[in-house]
Formats: sequence, structure tokens, C-alpha cells
Amino acid sequence: MADLTLAAAKSEVAALRTQLNAWADAYYVRDAPQVEDSLYDQQYERLLALEAQFPELVTPDSITQRVGGQIKSDLPKVVHPIPMLSMGDVFSKAELTAFDARIQKLVGGPVAYHVELKIDGLSLSLEYTKGRLTRASTRGNGRVGEDVTANVRYIADVPRTLPQPLTTEVRGECYMEKAAFLALNRQRDEAGEPVFANPRNAAAGSLRQLDPKITKARQLSSFIYTWVEPPANITTQREAIAGMAALGFHTNPEGRQLSQMADILAFIDTYTAQRSQLSYGIDGIVLKVDNLALQSQLGATVKAPRWEIAYKFPPEERETVVRSLDWTIGRTGVVTPTAVMNPVQLAGTTVSRASLHNQTLLQQKDVRIGDTVKLHKAGDIIPEISMVVLSKRPAGSQPAVIPEKCPSCRQPLVHLEGEVALRCLNPACPAQVEESITHFASRPAMNIAGLGPKLVRQLLDHHLVSNVADLYYLTADDLSTLPRFKAKSIHNLLQALERSKQNSVELLLTGLGIDHVGAKAAKLISQKFKNLPKIMAADVQELATIATIGTTIAVSLTTYFAQPVAQKLVQALADAGLNFDYLGPAETTPIAANFFKDKTVVLTGKLTHYSRRAFTEKLQALGASVTGSVSKKTDYVIYGEAAGSKYTKAQALGIPLLTEEAAIENIK
Repeated sequence: MADLTLAAAKSEVAALRTQLNAWADAYYVRDAPQVEDSLYDQQYERLLALEAQFPELVTPDSITQRVGGQIKSDLPKVVHPIPMLSMGDVFSKAELTAFDARIQKLVGGPVAYHVELKIDGLSLSLEYTKGRLTRASTRGNGRVGEDVTANVRYIADVPRTLPQPLTTEVRGECYMEKAAFLALNRQRDEAGEPVFANPRNAAAGSLRQLDPKITKARQLSSFIYTWVEPPANITTQREAIAGMAALGFHTNPEGRQLSQMADILAFIDTYTAQRSQLSYGIDGIVLKVDNLALQSQLGATVKAPRWEIAYKFPPEERETVVRSLDWTIGRTGVVTPTAVMNPVQLAGTTVSRASLHNQTLLQQKDVRIGDTVKLHKAGDIIPEISMVVLSKRPAGSQPAVIPEKCPSCRQPLVHLEGEVALRCLNPACPAQVEESITHFASRPAMNIAGLGPKLVRQLLDHHLVSNVADLYYLTADDLSTLPRFKAKSIHNLLQALERSKQNSVELLLTGLGIDHVGAKAAKLISQKFKNLPKIMAADVQELATIATIGTTIAVSLTTYFAQPVAQKLVQALADAGLNFDYLGPAETTPIAANFFKDKTVVLTGKLTHYSRRAFTEKLQALGASVTGSVSKKTDYVIYGEAAGSKYTKAQALGIPLLTEEAAIENIK
């Protein structure tokens, strides 16, 4: 940059600010990031360097001079009496060492740091008056945030009352555990809704809902790590963490008080290797001067405290080669491009496929067959192509061909207004039929045991079914024509189909796979109208009056049932003897007294006798509430091999610990 002229710098600064503002708006305001964090950080650092070289170009509205994003939601606004600042970032161990050297120079010698995990969530302030939670807010732009009190009351590990009548404020991070994130994305995908890019944006979108009931269903968690104006007897960050934990706040047990840079760097190495094993996402390590008096002495800039710094993990990336681009059709007709690549090990798993979500993203990234690409996991979970390595692009490569016809039924693909996705609108499309039958039989819908994707494929290949109603007209003779499908399997499937006829109508409504109508919406609608004929007769206005349903779901539902093909399908299901009534909670069998009834349970570690999902369902069937985080309200923590922070937290809180084997004994 030494030879850069002022005019050239001014032009580049303007372009960078425009780009960074657009990315920040997508990330902070719309909870829909457009680029990877590493690319944003790279461009942000470039802007910082230009402003440092040309201070006359620094303006008060520059993104480097403000905290967070602009506030554009309809939530009430909160003015922070003490601004919620952001943190400075470094991206190398050399920069971290330089930060330590600056601190030592400022204070006149070595200091102790409190080293903490950098939680990948969004900032949260909690205010208490005489021990009662009175206000919760987001950081917003640092000076003004959003009032999310009603929503935060539904976060299980946030105490509503404190054991002491304190008037105080604490701050921390709201986040979504990886398991909750994956479950939420599955639900949204089943409902035909866009999925979240990563847990951080899922948490932000969930906390900033206008309807607190939606927040409640999203299973958010918190880590609290800052005590604003703590009691006089607390003199260090380490003591503040312990004090907040004693008051019932969920604090992260992985923090350490360290003085030597060698120990700090070893801590970083440990969690760089272990981050994928944590139940929550982290994107770095935070160093805080441990002594609170020194923190006050060091002060802050307009944007960030001088006494803390965030070391950002370099993105874990692997290079691999794209061998093909597959176009898959979902049950709602959305056509999705997927890159199929040479398998690589990434964050603990073997990855060979990465969704490109839609043709617009495919074209933006310009991924081509034969390209070498850089691959990472968004939020440590979802495989994602970061970029194409253009220097390794094969000669003569051509841009990806966007299909004009459905790969399955060859009908024209269309863009619906307001969507970026391509859709096949043919209800008889074989790929959609296969997906719809698989969904119909799945656990969240009709739960037809034994009817998985492989058997659905066989039924279609042998022309035994063409829609979900055909399942109920299958005979033993029909099924005997399938290869290796013997008498016992035939009997079990027919019995499972017969049992499913008695399901409450919300499961049938879920199983029909109507766009935007997931399991939760189906239950609310069924509770309101009591049976399928009344649901089919309801108009948009009637449906939209149900809490959390809204116009989008109402229009989708009425449009679906207005189709003759849907009406014919429902009649065939009726003729087959399916229940169309809402049975409701009164029809369920009361749960007998048992060890786990009405208990709050947390699972941690690697289980050997059950899958995590199967064990959760078994405990829930016994009347237990299985949650994702440990708090004072937890009754038992069941642990397997390599149990981590939840086990440690339970020990600290004195919560009873059960081995997997001991828990199983109490089930019997």
C-alpha cells in the first residue's frame, strides 16, 4: 500500500464500506449471511489498514467506528446506559503476542488473563431489579438495542429471579446448540421454509421474533461472562464468573486464568482441535485482563475495550475437486444443486457433498465440474464451498448449465414470484412423489415403521404405488413381488400401515407435505378445527387468526386443498379408513409413575447402548424433559464416554450424575 495515492485509497475505501455495510446488514439485521466470516474479516482488515494509513479518510459513520449492525426490526428499542462494545480481533498467534506486549507496556509488567471460549452467538444484556429479571436486550448498534425480554423468559438457563435481591446487569451470549440447530433446520426444510446458514444466525433469528412462542420452541441457550459494575468484593474476571454462576447464571466452565503466553497458545491449540466436539459453536478464544481495576485503567476506544482481544480461529478448510453437479428435487418441487466432490476429512467427518442451495448461489460462486474448491463447515456443522481456486481451474472449463427442465419428469422449471429457487410444479413428478411418500411415512408424520426410503423406491419401481393413498391399498400378494421381501416383513408393514390409520389428524396433515405446513403448524390447525373436513373448508382469514400461523401458511393450505388432485387424494385416504379427527391430549395414555417422570434430564458424552435420539425419545416417553444445557433446574445428567463441559457444570452445581448404564437400570 506504500505507493497508493490518496485518490486511489479514497475510492477503495468507499467500495469497501459499501460492500461491508451490505454484508453486515445481511448478517446482523436479516440473519442471512452472504459470505463466510473469513472473507468479511479479510475485507474489514483491509479497510482498517487503509484508514490507518490515511486517517483523513476516517468518518464517524465508517463501519470501523461503530458496533454491530443497524436496527431495522419492529421490536421495542432499548438505550444502553453503558454501551455494549464489541471486541477487537486478531488472526494470528503473532498478533496475540503483540497484544500481550502492548498490555504489559501500558501497565508496566506481566499480567494475568482470563482466557475464555468465544461463543458463536449474539450479545445479550440481562437487567435485574431487586433480584427479578426486568429487561433483556440485544446489543444492536452498541448504544441502542432491541427489547427481547418476553423472548428471553423462554430461555431455560436464564434465571427469572436471583437468590439475592440484587439490582444489577450481566451480559453474555445467546446461542443455539448444534443439535437444536440441526433439528430446527430439519423442521424448516420439512415445512418448505428456508434453512438457517449457521447456529449463530438461527439464534439471532429466534431471539428477535415478535412472537415469544416461536422463541420458546427454538431451544436457545446462554453463556453469561460479563458482570456490569459487580459488587466491590469481586476484583477479577475469574471471581466475576464464579459469582455469576453462584447466582444461577449459565457460565462457561472452560475458562482459565493464565499468565504465560506459552500456556495461552497451548489453550488455543487444544480448542482448535476440540471445537468440533463441543455441543455449541465457538469461533475463537478471548483474552481478558483478569484484574478488574486494570481493565478500568486501560479503558476503551470508541468501539472496543483495550483490555480484551478475540483470537479468531482460521477457517478449517480442505481443498478437493468437484466431480459432478447433481440437481435434486425435494418434495415441494424445489430443485437444488449439490456439488459431489472427492471425499475429504473435515472437522472430524468425511465430506463428499455440499449443497449450493440454489442456482443463484451456484452462479455467484461459479463452481464448475473439475474445479478445485476450498471446503469448510459453516458453524462447524454444514459442509460449504468457500471459494473456487481459480489458479487450478482446468483449461476449457465451462460454467455450470442451469437446467430448464426437471431432471426427473422433464417438465419445465419455473421461478415463483419472490423466490430464488427453481421449482418443478408437476404434482406427478416421480422425484417429488418419492420424497412425498418418504416424508409421509417418516417419524414426524405418520410414523409407519419399516417404510423407509429404500422400500419406497422399490414400491415405485414395481409400480405398486403412485401416491401416499396407494400405500393403504397394498396387499400381501402385491408385496410378495418385491425381491427379498419375505412373509414377516410383509406382515409387519401391513400392521404398521393399519396402526397408522388411527393417528390423530395432525400427523396426517403433516404427512401431506403441504408447503410451509410443518408438524407444529399442523397441530395448531388441527386443535382449532378438530377434523380434516373443517380444515379443508376453512378460508385464509379463518386460518390466519390462529397464533403463529399467518397468511403464508393459510394461503398455502387453502391453495393445496383447492386442487382437484388433492381432493381426490383425501377421498382415497377416507375410503381407506384413515382417521380424520383430532384426538388431542385426552386420548393419550397417562404416564405411570417412574424414576424419570417429571424430571429434567441432560445427555452428554458418547452413548453406547442407544443413539442420542433414541435415548431422548425413551426418556420423553417416560415423562422426562430432555434439555440441551445444564442449569440449576436440571435433575439428572446422564453421561457416556468423553463427557465434557456439561459433566463439569453438573459437578460444579451438585447435580446428580448417572452413567448410561445406571440410567438404563432406572428405566427397567
